Amino acid sequence: MTMCRLFLSQVALDQWLGEGRAKIEGEELTDTTTGHKFRLITGVRFVSEVTGAPDTAQLVGKVKDAEQLEALQAELMSGSVVLGDNAYEVQEGFVGTPVVMADAAPKPKPRAATIASLQAFFLNNVK
Repeated sequence: MTMCRLFLSQVALDQWLGEGRAKIEGEELTDTTTGHKFRLITGVRFVSEVTGAPDTAQLVGKVKDAEQLEALQAELMSGSVVLGDNAYEVQEGFVGTPVVMADAAPKPKPRAATIASLQAFFLNNVK
């Protein structure tokens, strides 16, 4: 199962920050509306293939972060990506990966906690 990611263009990010919908601390963005946190990395959204060649890599409509572009051996230049014989118009921005909170672990159900405490009581007090 793949983890859901969020793409934010620079324009959208600036708008969110201006409206107070988001705040950034280091590489982490917090959506102040929902409280969700995302780790940000530079990325692009592929808008179109501009040479007229077939999009054999099937990138149009996809989002790739900087590490994925490097793995593809794609070259990012202002507003475009070159990969082999293809050139793509891209929208630059950021890819956000959800930050999983450590305290998000499921809490024991009240009944299970009661049973566990009764077991501990009997083990420690009944001989």
